[in-house]
Amino acid sequence: MTDQDASSSSTEPGRASPEDPLDALPKHPTGTLAIVLAYGALFALFWAWIYFGVFLGRGAPTS
Repeated sequence: MTDQDASSSSTEPGRASPEDPLDALPKHPTGTLAIVLAYGALFALFWAWIYFGVFLGRGAPTS
C-alpha cells in the first residue's frame, strides 16, 4: 500500500474524495419534504374550496 492509497482511504466521512465528485452531493434532497407538504396543503385547500364553495353551494340537483 502506497502513501497515496493510505491517504485516500483515510478521508473524513464528511469530505468527498477528489476521485469521486458524486460524493460531494448531499445524501438526501434538502427541502423536498417542504415542497411536498406545501403542495399537499394547497391541494387540500383548493379541494375544500371546490367541494364546499362550489359543489355544496349550488345545492343538490333536482329533476
